[in-house]
Amino acid sequence: MEKITYSKSLKAKLTLERGFMMESYQTLMDVINTRKDVLLVQSFYKDRVANGKNKVAIIKGFKKNLVVYFALNPNKINEKYGVSDVSNTKAYVNYPSKLIIDSTKDLKCAIRLMEKALSKSGLNEIVEAENIDYNELYPSKTFDELVECGLIKKRIRYIDDDSHDYYHVEEYKEKPVVEVKPNPIVEKKPAPIIEMVNVRLKVMIKGKMADRLFLFTNYNNWSEENVLELTKVDDYFIINARFPKNYNLEFKISLSNNWNGVEKGMFGEEIKNHKYYLDKDLEIEDIIYNWRKK
Repeated sequence: MEKITYSKSLKAKLTLERGFMMESYQTLMDVINTRKDVLLVQSFYKDRVANGKNKVAIIKGFKKNLVVYFALNPNKINEKYGVSDVSNTKAYVNYPSKLIIDSTKDLKCAIRLMEKALSKSGLNEIVEAENIDYNELYPSKTFDELVECGLIKKRIRYIDDDSHDYYHVEEYKEKPVVEVKPNPIVEKKPAPIIEMVNVRLKVMIKGKMADRLFLFTNYNNWSEENVLELTKVDDYFIINARFPKNYNLEFKISLSNNWNGVEKGMFGEEIKNHKYYLDKDLEIEDIIYNWRKK
């Protein structure tokens, strides 16, 4: 089955989201631009900050937030900063301290860590920063305009082999025909054709990384028997699944294939189910903060 997906560049995410994501980007760029000879390399998905060959940080976007990977030892960063240790992830072995910026407190922590990473790389000389307004540099555009200018890439994937189909059509059972003459002909009705939509779920964990994650949904009545496991890719988890079109999907994520490790809120509180109306193919990005203690 074909599935059309859209890959958003960092610039596209900043252009579409604005708000706190853009505020965070503007603030970090203001810090970076105060250092003489700083090198900023911008690619489709990320910005890379460096001092020549000396690494500083990588900046990416996830959901409606910035994610920064610092070239700092996570074991030497105070727990209050809330960084995740991604040193075991090949893609970030040189940037092992990950911080998801989704609050003012996180942004303040990101500023301190960025300053520390800049100094560690040898960028100690401070200069007057160029006044760049990133809201003007990345003006508001529609989704279609971003596709047209290449900041969002349209891709076609074939997902038969890696998608989980939650829907199973029950075999149609005939009702007995009574008093039909002569020689009754029983016509078999075809199984109903159910239009499906594709759901691609990406999950990132804030704080301590996990080895495995599992998906529970209302579609199978939250059954532990039919739970699906997500696939770990770099520092996030992903799963592709199909559901009937126009279905009101609800789901939660768990550390285990039962409810003992179900996700919790930012402060360890109970949270509502994630809810999405599936009227078309959907890509979902979600951030998990805490787990039920086993």
